[in-house]
Amino acid sequence: STHCISSAASDVYKRQQQIKVKNTMLKCITFDGDTSTLNTLMGYFEKLDKALADVHQALSKEQTERPIFVREGSKIIRLRREEILFLEGYGDYVKVHRINGKPLLTQVSLKRFEEFLDRNRFCRVHRSYIVSLSHINYIERKRIRIGEELIPISDSYLPALMNKLSLQE
Repeated sequence: STHCISSAASDVYKRQQQIKVKNTMLKCITFDGDTSTLNTLMGYFEKLDKALADVHQALSKEQTERPIFVREGSKIIRLRREEILFLEGYGDYVKVHRINGKPLLTQVSLKRFEEFLDRNRFCRVHRSYIVSLSHINYIERKRIRIGEELIPISDSYLPALMNKLSLQE
């Protein structure tokens, strides 16, 4: 008899969604009652899973290593993600607070800027703020201290922030 096994029923589907693969793959096999067919199928899924993990890793690495270029006035400035302390939104503008140098003011929305950031290293904590998790000094009373700045945390963004923190209790 012929059985169709869809990869959508496994973790493979989640990985496909992470790398924005639109089509779910379908593999049809003939099952003759022999375990070698099942072993072949398991081998196929293991290879598929590894291939998707490799693609996801490559895409993530490319995204995090590629610098961001922002326009400030007549200048186009290269910005590395690790030098960003936090972003402050002002409507269609974003003020980029950096480790060194004065903040940059660029004409792009916070939502658009967020698309270029690694979700594991940055977190939106307020409709007007995105912070670099690695630069947080401390969090107290729904406010984040980064350097000399205090950044508010909205109730709606607090759960996402807490999920990203590795709390040692």
